[in-house]
Amino acid sequence: MQKIMIVEDNADLRTDLTEQVKVIGYEPIPVTDFERILERFIEEKPDLVLLNVNLPFFDGYYWYRQIREYSQCPVIYLDETENELIMNLEIAGLKKDSKRNAAAKPFTRKTLTATLQTQLASAYPKIDKK
Repeated sequence: MQKIMIVEDNADLRTDLTEQVKVIGYEPIPVTDFERILERFIEEKPDLVLLNVNLPFFDGYYWYRQIREYSQCPVIYLDETENELIMNLEIAGLKKDSKRNAAAKPFTRKTLTATLQTQLASAYPKIDKK
Protein backbone atom coordinates (compact mmCIF):
# COMPACT_ATOMS: atom_id res chain seq x y z
CA MET A 1 0.00 0.00 0.00
CA GLN A 2 1.39 3.38 -0.97
CA LYS A 3 1.97 5.85 1.86
CA ILE A 4 0.84 9.48 1.77
CA MET A 5 2.42 11.87 4.28
CA ILE A 6 0.01 14.64 5.30
CA VAL A 7 1.69 17.82 6.56
CA GLU A 8 -1.20 20.10 7.52
CA ASP A 9 -1.36 22.23 10.67
CA ASN A 10 -5.15 22.66 10.62
CA ALA A 11 -6.26 19.70 12.76
CA ASP A 12 -9.72 19.44 11.18
CA LEU A 13 -8.35 19.46 7.65
CA ARG A 14 -5.57 17.02 8.60
CA THR A 15 -8.18 14.62 10.04
CA ASP A 16 -10.35 14.99 6.94
CA LEU A 17 -7.39 14.37 4.61
CA THR A 18 -6.33 11.35 6.68
CA GLU A 19 -9.81 9.84 6.34
CA GLN A 20 -10.03 10.64 2.62
CA VAL A 21 -6.61 9.09 1.96
CA LYS A 22 -7.69 5.91 3.82
CA VAL A 23 -10.99 5.69 1.94
CA ILE A 24 -9.32 5.91 -1.47
CA GLY A 25 -6.90 3.12 -0.60
CA TYR A 26 -3.66 4.69 0.59
CA GLU A 27 -1.93 4.61 3.97
CA PRO A 28 -2.02 8.09 5.53
CA ILE A 29 0.85 9.40 7.64
CA PRO A 30 -0.48 12.51 9.42
CA VAL A 31 2.21 14.81 10.83
CA THR A 32 1.58 16.80 14.02
CA ASP A 33 5.12 17.80 15.02
CA PHE A 34 5.98 20.64 12.65
CA GLU A 35 9.55 21.01 13.88
CA ARG A 36 10.47 17.43 12.98
CA ILE A 37 8.93 16.97 9.54
CA LEU A 38 12.14 15.82 7.88
CA GLU A 39 12.86 13.25 10.59
CA ARG A 40 9.37 11.81 10.18
CA PHE A 41 9.79 11.80 6.40
CA ILE A 42 13.06 9.86 6.61
CA GLU A 43 11.56 7.42 9.11
CA GLU A 44 8.33 6.74 7.19
CA LYS A 45 9.61 6.92 3.58
CA PRO A 46 6.29 8.04 2.07
CA ASP A 47 5.49 7.65 -1.61
CA LEU A 48 3.96 11.15 -1.79
CA VAL A 49 3.71 14.22 0.46
CA LEU A 50 0.72 16.54 0.84
CA LEU A 51 2.45 19.66 2.15
CA ASN A 52 0.75 22.79 3.45
CA VAL A 53 2.50 25.96 2.36
CA ASN A 54 1.74 27.93 5.55
CA LEU A 55 3.13 26.00 8.51
CA PRO A 56 4.42 26.98 11.95
CA PHE A 57 8.21 27.32 12.38
CA PHE A 58 9.17 26.87 8.69
CA ASP A 59 6.98 27.11 5.59
CA GLY A 60 6.25 24.32 3.13
CA TYR A 61 8.85 25.60 0.65
CA TYR A 62 11.56 25.14 3.28
CA TRP A 63 10.42 21.58 4.01
CA TYR A 64 10.22 20.83 0.28
CA ARG A 65 13.92 21.74 -0.09
CA GLN A 66 14.78 19.57 2.91
CA ILE A 67 12.85 16.60 1.52
CA ARG A 68 14.61 16.97 -1.85
CA GLU A 69 17.93 16.29 -0.13
CA TYR A 70 16.68 12.73 0.53
CA SER A 71 14.03 11.89 -2.04
CA GLN A 72 12.42 12.74 -5.37
CA CYS A 73 8.95 11.56 -4.30
CA PRO A 74 6.06 13.74 -5.49
CA VAL A 75 5.14 16.70 -3.29
CA ILE A 76 1.76 18.39 -3.61
CA TYR A 77 1.52 21.82 -2.06
CA LEU A 78 -1.72 22.68 -0.29
CA ASP A 79 -2.71 26.34 -0.13
CA GLU A 80 -5.83 28.37 0.56
CA THR A 81 -5.74 30.40 -2.60
CA GLU A 82 -8.86 31.00 -4.64
CA ASN A 83 -6.97 31.13 -7.90
CA GLU A 84 -5.26 27.80 -8.50
CA LEU A 85 -3.72 29.06 -11.75
CA ILE A 86 -1.92 31.88 -9.94
CA MET A 87 -0.68 29.43 -7.30
CA ASN A 88 0.62 27.05 -9.98
CA LEU A 89 2.46 29.90 -11.70
CA GLU A 90 3.99 31.05 -8.40
CA ILE A 91 5.18 27.53 -7.66
CA ALA A 92 6.46 27.02 -11.20
CA GLY A 93 8.48 30.20 -10.78
CA LEU A 94 10.40 28.68 -7.87
CA LYS A 95 11.99 25.94 -9.93
CA LYS A 96 10.98 23.68 -12.76
CA ASP A 97 10.12 20.32 -11.20
CA SER A 98 7.77 17.70 -12.59
CA LYS A 99 7.43 16.03 -9.20
CA ARG A 100 5.70 19.00 -7.60
CA ASN A 101 2.07 19.96 -8.02
CA ALA A 102 -0.47 22.15 -6.23
CA ALA A 103 -4.00 21.82 -4.92
CA ALA A 104 -6.11 24.68 -3.64
CA LYS A 105 -7.98 24.12 -0.39
CA PRO A 106 -10.73 23.14 -0.02
CA PHE A 107 -10.88 20.35 -2.56
CA THR A 108 -13.18 17.42 -3.21
CA ARG A 109 -12.44 13.75 -2.72
CA LYS A 110 -12.67 13.34 -6.50
CA THR A 111 -9.99 16.02 -7.01
CA LEU A 112 -7.78 14.53 -4.30
CA THR A 113 -8.12 11.03 -5.73
CA ALA A 114 -7.30 12.15 -9.28
CA THR A 115 -4.32 14.23 -8.13
CA LEU A 116 -2.85 11.43 -6.01
CA GLN A 117 -3.35 8.81 -8.71
CA THR A 118 -1.81 10.99 -11.41
CA GLN A 119 1.23 11.96 -9.36
CA LEU A 120 1.86 8.43 -8.06
CA ALA A 121 1.46 6.87 -11.53
CA SER A 122 3.88 9.40 -12.96
CA ALA A 123 6.46 8.90 -10.22
CA TYR A 124 6.14 5.12 -9.95
CA PRO A 125 5.19 3.69 -13.36
CA LYS A 126 4.24 0.04 -13.36
CA ILE A 127 6.73 -2.21 -15.10
CA ASP A 128 5.15 -4.65 -17.51
CA LYS A 129 6.50 -8.16 -16.79
CA LYS A 130 6.36 -10.49 -19.76
